[in-house]
Formats: sequence, structure tokens, C-alpha cells
Amino acid sequence: MKIQLDKSNLIASGTNRACYIHPKDDKKCIKVTISGNHKETNREISYYKYLQKKSISWDMLAQFYGTLQTNLGDGEVVELIKDYDLNVSKSLDYYFRKITSQEEIQKFIYLLIKLKTYLYKEKIYIKDLNAVNVVYQRYNDTEGRVVVIDGLAHSNYIPFSRQIDNLTIKKIDKSWNHFMYKIKKRCSTKYNPDIKLALEKSEQQK
Repeated sequence: MKIQLDKSNLIASGTNRACYIHPKDDKKCIKVTISGNHKETNREISYYKYLQKKSISWDMLAQFYGTLQTNLGDGEVVELIKDYDLNVSKSLDYYFRKITSQEEIQKFIYLLIKLKTYLYKEKIYIKDLNAVNVVYQRYNDTEGRVVVIDGLAHSNYIPFSRQIDNLTIKKIDKSWNHFMYKIKKRCSTKYNPDIKLALEKSEQQK
């Protein structure tokens, strides 16, 4: 039986996909393609399944639970990241627009370093790594973790290439460097310029 989705379940809608709270399990969400073809979605599903077979840690990546049919088309079922108050966790983009104190900036720099370490350790390539596709899940008013919730789609047409560690590391390098570049660029227009300075200082200390 198809899962029925409507506007009351909608979390967010982008150019190609919309994300809904699962009507039968509010700890999960359903991503549905709303325009274009399903090529990118199919690649994402394939890569999720590959990571499942690898038995990775899902500590900083929203878990994938498979696919199902909805009244709006096929959907991906993914873990819905929520804060301690049960509200849906907000993106890094949201927080980077708000944080002002050096203490807050350093907290997020530390979390970004942890995310980088995690991606390299688990050898997870995020094709579209950006401040919207990563959320900050609050454990309480001062502590939390960052979690990648979207943008996971291995771009290689040859499936076995993702099993070659050196190629994966090169892709992670490129993705991470572009991620840092975009954050620094947005510091001058959308974010606090001090975030850029803190990022550059942390990179110099490597």
C-alpha cells in the first residue's frame, strides 16, 4: 500500500526533491523526486547500499532505511535528525548566520574538524557537501553533533571505482576543499567574517 504524503508532512522542498516526515514514523523522513529524472536519486540509493554493506559508522551520516512507494512517487526513507526538544535539526547555514561569539565559532570549528575526520576514516564521499546539507543536532542547549543529511551520490559510472581507496580519498579531498571554499566565501556576505578567520587559523595549525 502506498504511503500518503501531503503538505502537512512537508519539511522542505528543493529544485529536484521534496522531503516529508514519514506519516507512520516521525523518526524518519521520505525524500521524493519532484522534477527531472531519477538518475541522481538512483545513484544516491546505490551508494547508500554500498555503505551499508561496508558496515560504516552512521555517527555523522543520516541512516538509510530503503525505499517505498508513495502517492507522489518512489521515496527514499532516511533518518530524520531531531534536537533534544524534538524539533527538526537546523542546518549549518542557519547557525552560521547566527553565531557571533568566539566560543560559538570555536565550537563549530571543532565539529567541522570532527566531521572531516569521520568522512576520511569511513571513506565516505559526499558529492554535494555544503552548509545546507549538514545539520547541527542539539543534545542540549550547549552540546551537539553535526550530521550529513543529503548530497550523498557517488558520481562514478563504474561501480567498482568507489572501492578503490585512493580514488575515494581524492574525491573527499576535492569535496571538502570546495566545502571550505564556499563557507569562507559566504562569510563576507552571509556569515560572520570571524568564521573565515577561525577556519584559516585551524588549517594553519595542521
